[in-house]
Amino acid sequence: MSDDKLPIYKTIADEITSRIYDGEYPLNSFLPSENELAQEFHVTRTTIRKVLSLLKQQGTIKSYQGKGYKVQSLFWEQSLLKFYSFGKSIATQLENSKTKLISIRKEEGLEDLGEYKKIELWEITRLRLVGEIPLILETSYIPCEYFKKIDKKKLESKSLYDLLEREGIRCVKAREYLEPTLPSIEAQELLEIEENIPLFQTTRYTYDPDDRLVEFRESLIRADHFRFFTELNL
Repeated sequence: MSDDKLPIYKTIADEITSRIYDGEYPLNSFLPSENELAQEFHVTRTTIRKVLSLLKQQGTIKSYQGKGYKVQSLFWEQSLLKFYSFGKSIATQLENSKTKLISIRKEEGLEDLGEYKKIELWEITRLRLVGEIPLILETSYIPCEYFKKIDKKKLESKSLYDLLEREGIRCVKAREYLEPTLPSIEAQELLEIEENIPLFQTTRYTYDPDDRLVEFRESLIRADHFRFFTELNL
């Protein structure tokens, strides 16, 4: 499980986080002791303490004197005041995050969207996961003129905005709407949830410097693993 790109304590923290999401360490359970973790990962207790300190800072665990470290959160947090990108948020924090391409096809415009009503579009649907837990189901629409062909592998490893920028298309602002919803049958299957699990539905309009619509995106985000926040100065 070694990774040359990350310090060993961050790699171990990623592995423990993955186990939490996979249910190996359930909510409100205690992690193995420092000694047990040090033996398992073949590192010193000093390294394990750095791992646990990082997980505490992330709000994933809480320490209890004489008892150990308890799993207290399965949530990812995202500020409402910042532009959100999976590739530049969760994916940069966890090596075990991944993207699965569900489908890519061409569409002859979107009837309900004026700017995209009469132009050929790429419809790109991707599933975002941490460990084996699917968190976000998102569908993006972008004009076919931006990409004659799309490398499917890059859609699973790169940010869509980075791919657009390589084509000379710069995204500078976005307008996003957030509302609660319940999953469709398709969303239940892909997100591996029951019909009564609530979702955040976000609708995003992303623009270039000339105020042209570059991307229209609809995302379904699991509310049992994700929460949004804001900070207000009084």
